[in-house]
Amino acid sequence: MERLPVFELIDKTVQILNDNRKMLETYADVLQGYFQSALRAHAESLVNISTRVKGESSLREKILRKNLYKRYAYPEGIIQNLSDLIGVRIQCRFLEEEQLLYDCLRSAFTQECADGLFCAPEQPNVRLDMRSAQPQQQSNGYAIYRIDGLCGTIGQSVRFELQIKALVHVFWAEVEHEIIYKNNSYILMDAFMKQMLSSAYDNLRSVDRQLYLIYNQIQHQSEPEDSYLKEASVRALFAKSISDLFFHKMHKSLGFTLNFKRSCDILSRYILARQDPITRQPAQSLMDIFQRINRIAMADIDFEAPLLLDEPFRGTEPFLNILADHLTEQMNADYDWNLFFRMLFTLEPGNNLEDFSNLLYMVRDRFCAPDIYAPLGKFWTDEEVEYFKQWLLVPLAHQLVADGTIQIIYEETFDTIDARLRSIVKDTVAALEAGNFELTRYTLWKP
Repeated sequence: MERLPVFELIDKTVQILNDNRKMLETYADVLQGYFQSALRAHAESLVNISTRVKGESSLREKILRKNLYKRYAYPEGIIQNLSDLIGVRIQCRFLEEEQLLYDCLRSAFTQECADGLFCAPEQPNVRLDMRSAQPQQQSNGYAIYRIDGLCGTIGQSVRFELQIKALVHVFWAEVEHEIIYKNNSYILMDAFMKQMLSSAYDNLRSVDRQLYLIYNQIQHQSEPEDSYLKEASVRALFAKSISDLFFHKMHKSLGFTLNFKRSCDILSRYILARQDPITRQPAQSLMDIFQRINRIAMADIDFEAPLLLDEPFRGTEPFLNILADHLTEQMNADYDWNLFFRMLFTLEPGNNLEDFSNLLYMVRDRFCAPDIYAPLGKFWTDEEVEYFKQWLLVPLAHQLVADGTIQIIYEETFDTIDARLRSIVKDTVAALEAGNFELTRYTLWKP
C-alpha cells in the first residue's frame, strides 16, 4: 500500500532508535549514577533521579508535531538533533530547592569544552549547556529548569535533556500531560479550561476541587442552555463532533493523535456556511450533518496514505490556479495540510476535486465580496472594478503561497486580508477623487 513519504521517514527513524536502544539505556544509567553522585551534598533535598530513553510512539508523535520531517531529510539527522533522546529528571521536594540544585550543578560544571558546553573537571563525558538563562519559560507560561546536554566523547555523543522539578511541578506536569497535552480531542470553551487549570496550579491544596469544577463544566457544555440555535454555539458543537470523530480515527490508524483543533474550527465554519443551517431549517440541516458524521464513524480512515485529486484543478482566474498549484503540492508534503484535506474530503459529499474546488472558490469569494469594492462603482464600470479585483488578487495569491502554512486559511488571516483590501479600496477612492490614481504605480502587498 502506498504511503506518504513522511511515514517512511518516521519508520526509518524509529528503526534507528530501536537498533540503538540498549546503548542509549546504558548511557541513561551512566547519567543517573553520575547526577546522584554530583548532587550527593544535597541528598536531603532529592526525592528521586530518573531517566528514560525516548519511546517509539513518542518519537513518531514528535516528528509530526514538531515538523521535524521538514527540517531533516534523513532519519539520522532527526536522531542526531533530538534534544530529548534521553531524558533525565531530578526531582526535589520544594520549589525553592529547584534553584538550589541548579546552582549546585552550575558550580560543578565550570570547565568549558571544545563544543562550547561545560563539564565538571572529573567527568568530561557529561556536558551541559550552561549558556542559557534559567529557569526557561514554557509555552504554558510556567517556568522550568531545563538544560540540554551531551553524554559521551566529543564527536560520538548522544543528546539528553535534564529537568529539575519540585513535587509541585512533577504533579502539575502529569495533570497537564493527561488533561491537555495528550487530549487533542476538541474541548469547548478552551479558555475556561485554561483558567481553571491555572487556578489549580496556583493553589494545589484545592486541586481536587478545581478539577472537579472543570469536569462539571465539560459535562455542562454538552447540554444546550436553550432551544435557540445560535451561530457560534452551532459551530462549536459541530467542531467538537468533527474533532471527536477524527481524534479516535487517528488514534486507531497511527497510535497517537495531533492537535488539530484549529482545523476543526475552520471546517466547522466552512461546512456550516455551505449548509447555511442558521437561517434555513437549522434543526434539519444539523441533523443531516451529524448523520453524515455518524456514517463516517463506521468507515476506516488511513492517515498514512497520500491524497489524490481525480484530475488537476484548473480554475477560471489566476488567483485560484496559483493557490491550487501550491496546495496540491503541499497536500502530501506538509502533514498539517494533509490532515486538513483528509478531513475535508472525508466530510464533504463530493469527490476530492469537487471538494478542493469548492474550498478554493470559498477563499476567493471572501476576497471578492461586492461590499468591499462597492465604493469604486462611483468611478468605474463593473468591468473596470473586476479588472481591479484581479489586479489585487494575483499578488495576494503569491503572498499566501509565500507564507505556505495552514494559517493562511485561519479566520483571523481572512479578517486581516479583508481589512487590508478595504483599506486599499479606500485609498484608491481618495486617489480617484484627487485625480492622481495610477494603477501601475500603486503598491499593494509588501513582502
